[in-house]
This record gives sequence, structure tokens and C-alpha cells, in this order.
Amino acid sequence: MSTNDEEKNVKLSIYLPEDTRARFKSACALHRKSMNEILVEFIDDFLKQNEPSAKTEDKGAA
Repeated sequence: MSTNDEEKNVKLSIYLPEDTRARFKSACALHRKSMNEILVEFIDDFLKQNEPSAKTEDKGAA
């Protein structure tokens, strides 16, 4: 994740079954990354694939 000094991090909470959390925590540990790091990567990737691009938004303006 690329954050600059002006960007403020905020907390996001989710509910998971205990077993799912334990498995996720173990998988993250295997990659030597925190659960937070992995989730931020997932969210960034999701946004890259699912947010409308500036080009798509400008299509109707022409």
C-alpha cells in the first residue's frame, strides 16, 4: 500500500467465523505478512478492478 504523510488510516472491522480467522492468520504468517497487509492488498486490487476509471466517467461528457 502506498500511503503519503497526509493520508489518515481508519479502522475497519469485520465479523468472521473463528475457524476462518485462524486459517487466514496462519496463511498470512506463511507469507510473513500481517493480516492487515494482506487485506489492504486485497482491497486495493479489488478497487483497481472494480472502480470506474476516469475515462469511463468522462464518456458521457462528450
